[in-house]
Amino acid sequence: MKLEQVLPMLRDGKCITRQRKTKDDITMIYFIRIIDERLKFMFFTSTGESIPWAYYTFQTEDIMVDNWEILA
Repeated sequence: MKLEQVLPMLRDGKCITRQRKTKDDITMIYFIRIIDERLKFMFFTSTGESIPWAYYTFQTEDIMVDNWEILA
């Protein structure tokens, strides 16, 4: 889905997610949600790296892609 399609669910407290490949062919899985009225994200990589919930700002790539999903 496009970002504009998942934004209403994000506002309703759902977590949205998407995958992307880095230049080094590493898969990153992003999870984004609103926590305490702030946009936050965490991610995991195919190499085992991760980051806990941290503040996030949408990037141009986030707006242009159409591979967003909603977590159940």
